[in-house]
Amino acid sequence: MDDYGNELPAVTRQQINERFDKGSERMAAIERELGKTRQELHELKQQLADLLEFFTAMRGAFKVLNWVGKVAKPVAYVVMLGTAMLGFWTAVRAGGGR
Repeated sequence: MDDYGNELPAVTRQQINERFDKGSERMAAIERELGKTRQELHELKQQLADLLEFFTAMRGAFKVLNWVGKVAKPVAYVVMLGTAMLGFWTAVRAGGGR
């Protein structure tokens, strides 16, 4: 008898082994679940890397389009000037000033 009131209940070796077996089964299940979770995280990481690569490429494409837009404006002015001069030259040659 325990005088302090904190005596542990008597357990048999069989009960202890059963608890260890249950703990081992539980640990094995946790390890399997952890393996699945790691695989899912790896797949998600790969998908996110692909998505990041896509967005990086799109940012580069928008930079190029911005440059094309900056160049297109002056080129359009030069083409309009050339068209106006060609129209003026054609009018002068045809005698449109009479």
